[in-house]
Amino acid sequence: MDFFLDKVLSFLRLRKIIKYIPKNSVVCDIGCGKEAYLLKKIAGFIKYGIGFDKNIKDYKNYKLEFKKLKISNRIPLEKESVDIVTMLAVLEHLENPQEILNEVFRILRNNGKLILTTPLPLAKPILEFLAAKLRVISESEIKDHKNYFWPSDIKKMLIRTGFKKENIKNYFFEFFLNNFVVTKK
Repeated sequence: MDFFLDKVLSFLRLRKIIKYIPKNSVVCDIGCGKEAYLLKKIAGFIKYGIGFDKNIKDYKNYKLEFKKLKISNRIPLEKESVDIVTMLAVLEHLENPQEILNEVFRILRNNGKLILTTPLPLAKPILEFLAAKLRVISESEIKDHKNYFWPSDIKKMLIRTGFKKENIKNYFFEFFLNNFVVTKK
C-alpha cells in the first residue's frame, strides 16, 4: 500500500539533496526503493545511476541500473567506483550500519560524497503515532527501524569509517526530526 505522506516525505528528501549531486556523476542509491524515485528524477543530468533495494526488480539500460538486493554487509561494486552515494531513510533499517558505511567509503572515489538522511531518536514516537494510530505512513516501514541516530552517533560512525571530522556536515530537516548528512571522502 502506498501512503500519501510517505510520498510527500520522499519528495521533500529529494528536493533537499538534489543540489548536492554534481552533473555527470556516477551515483549509487542504496535503498533506492521499489520505484527508484531519486535515480529516475536525476537521470537526465548524471552520468550513470545504480540503485540497490530489496524490493526492486532488476533492470538495466545505458543510464540506470537497478539490482534487487538486501544490503547486509557488502555492496557489489568495485573500490572507488562512484562519485556519490545516497542513503535516504535507509541507515535506520540496517542491522549493521557501521559495516555498510565502511562499504560506502570503499566504493566512493576520492572527493566523493555520501549523502544520507535518517531520523533522530526524537522522531520515533511521532513516526509510530503517524503509522499505527493515524495510518498515514507505512507501519511496516516504521516497525523495521532498528536504530535512530543522534548527530554525534553518525559522526562517530563516519569517523570510524575513515571520513574526516571536518568534512562531515550535519543539518536537520522535516521539523528538526531528521538528520541530513553530507560528507566527503
